[in-house]
Amino acid sequence: MLYAIIEKNKIMEMKNKLANNGGKCWVRRQECPCGELKCYIQYKGGNGEEEEEENLVKNDERVEEDDEGAEVSSSSSTSQGPPFVGQTFYSDDDAFQYYANFAKNNGFAIRRESSKSSPRLGIYRRELVCYRAGVARHRKFATPERQKNRKSTLCGCQAKITIVKEFLGTVTQWTVKKFCNDHNHELLKDDQLRLLPAYRKIPEVDRQRILLLRRAGYSTSHIMKILGSEKGGDSEKLPFLDRDVRNFIQSSSKKIDRGQDATELLNLCKHMKERSVNFVYEYTLDGDGQLENLAWTYRHSVHAYEVFGDVVVFDVAFREITYDRLLGVWFGIDNHGKIIFFCAALLQNGTSHSFAWALQTFLLLMKGKSPHTILTDLDWRLRDAIVSEFPHTKHAFCMWHVFSKLSSWFHFPLGSRYEEFKCEFTRLYNSDTVKDFECQWNQMISRFGIGLNKHIVLLTAYRASWALPYVKGCFHAGMRGFECSKLIDEFLKEILSVQTHSENIFEKVGNICSFRSQGGEEDMEDVCMKTSTPMEEHASSILTPYAFSLLQQEITMSMQYAAFEMPDGLYLVRHHKQMDGGHLVSWTPRDERIQCSCKEFEFTGILCRHTLRVLGLKNYFHIPEKYLLIRWRQESSLLHKITQSDSGDWPLAFHSLTASLFSESMISEERINYVQTELTKVLKHVKNMQGSDGLLPLAPPIDVVEDETGVENAVISSECDSIGNTCQSDTYVSQR
Repeated sequence: MLYAIIEKNKIMEMKNKLANNGGKCWVRRQECPCGELKCYIQYKGGNGEEEEEENLVKNDERVEEDDEGAEVSSSSSTSQGPPFVGQTFYSDDDAFQYYANFAKNNGFAIRRESSKSSPRLGIYRRELVCYRAGVARHRKFATPERQKNRKSTLCGCQAKITIVKEFLGTVTQWTVKKFCNDHNHELLKDDQLRLLPAYRKIPEVDRQRILLLRRAGYSTSHIMKILGSEKGGDSEKLPFLDRDVRNFIQSSSKKIDRGQDATELLNLCKHMKERSVNFVYEYTLDGDGQLENLAWTYRHSVHAYEVFGDVVVFDVAFREITYDRLLGVWFGIDNHGKIIFFCAALLQNGTSHSFAWALQTFLLLMKGKSPHTILTDLDWRLRDAIVSEFPHTKHAFCMWHVFSKLSSWFHFPLGSRYEEFKCEFTRLYNSDTVKDFECQWNQMISRFGIGLNKHIVLLTAYRASWALPYVKGCFHAGMRGFECSKLIDEFLKEILSVQTHSENIFEKVGNICSFRSQGGEEDMEDVCMKTSTPMEEHASSILTPYAFSLLQQEITMSMQYAAFEMPDGLYLVRHHKQMDGGHLVSWTPRDERIQCSCKEFEFTGILCRHTLRVLGLKNYFHIPEKYLLIRWRQESSLLHKITQSDSGDWPLAFHSLTASLFSESMISEERINYVQTELTKVLKHVKNMQGSDGLLPLAPPIDVVEDETGVENAVISSECDSIGNTCQSDTYVSQR
């Protein structure tokens, strides 16, 4: 009892210690795949897909306070008119953002001055004022040595805006009630405005860069010169001063003592473990007994991986600066198109050694089952670790990571030709065949004269891992698209909020994942039929709304295609407006096997418009069962009900086994007859069995060999009690 009280007090002391550290403890990782520290990734404005990608990687706009209470938004301002009485905003933050942008364009800053609230309405009135509003308050100190005669910036400026919350039914909006733009002081020019504490904020993209240069031994003055030159000017054009960099370095150096690092984090894990049997963790210690790497997951995440672990995204986009650890998170996608959490790790660094440990531990926590496909950022060290630890897993780079780097890599060397290059790059990325890509890729390099560019050399070397013609033959479950990147980015931002520190991330991630899993499947409401064809109606009764919407789009588009029969069971399918080209569809009537040269089914698990056109030509009224994957079916949603039951792991194993058995048996008539015969024998044998208490005995889960296509994934790959034993142990220790 005494030991438990002491341990609890230590945990509380650690939490208070970390909470007092303040500030943001998560920074976006800014390291170039080429391996050079000076070549970091900048996210600049753009158009089309690149502009969409830029929105994915920007951090949430946050309001920060200066020493005198002034506040600014971290986003860049845009030219806009002054606020006016009657102007409405969706929220008070939108109103503040608008006024802050206007202020920055007109030579002053703003802050939140006062607000009114009530228990029923919350905050319903706000007053935003100029940063020089109010009267200076002079404080007297007991000792003259502490007296500071620093001149205050407050001069009683009357410029302000008043906004009030209004209710329109169930919708709220904020309306400008008063606006005054009368200043009793001189407005500043751009070169003066940047010196205000309100605007002297180090951007997110520069923080990691500063820390890297500092570790390399550069002084503050040299860091300022490097940052200034990299941005196309001198250090005087930077939005912060050298003392801001010095203060940032000093605050970042005040890390939690490394000697207490392992003890604190591991005690937090142990405390979390005592409160929840669903929490599972694994860690390693270095030669000095300090924490090296830490990984954790939850029981419901392991169950989710057993059903939807065919494709995973391993995201290493953030670094935790309190303990100076790299955060790696494994994500997947369920049959409703929702992002699900599998596992997370805090790694000592981004070396191949750390990544190899992370992959080994992920495999251990997921009961030995490796994914069919893993998607990551462009990182050669991570790529080497995946090749070593997951030799049978297809590795590919996420397309949004590739497109997000184009601007920083090629905008400067290409200049005015960059937009033309970007369009050509996008066109080649979507090439139909590898042959077309190879031929035109080399032509593009010669055309723009970038053959010696180190980044084009990098992309050329790794083209088999990012270019669509190469990766389309492997199942990706739609996780390479920009829409998926948005969902992952939202999930990460939900976890890594401003006040999230290491001591509560274990619990916070668990709560978020539990909430999402308990949300269950989407309502299987009546879907809207677009074609009223029998194939569409058949698919709507089997697939989830998410998967059906994808197939429905292909069914609709198939009506615009013409199919021409060719020798050897081939069909040429092309759009009715095209005079040449098209895709080849192979049809084998004996076992109902159909394949298309576009490889859309192998890529997403959804039949393409070309194959659907041929099936329609063959008078098919139902889509063959083998092409309605278990992964996208409604019955896969039983995962939530099973994991919340108290029946142990056997119901999930039984569901996974039967789902895989059904899919495998539908490949040929010979398999169907064999399975039917054997299942009849098994059923007869089971009926004659009797458990000790009158119940059928629970058999242990059975290992199931997955099919070689890499699509079906509803299987169990290890014994049921392996996770149970894991959850009952206090800690996992594997020291090197």
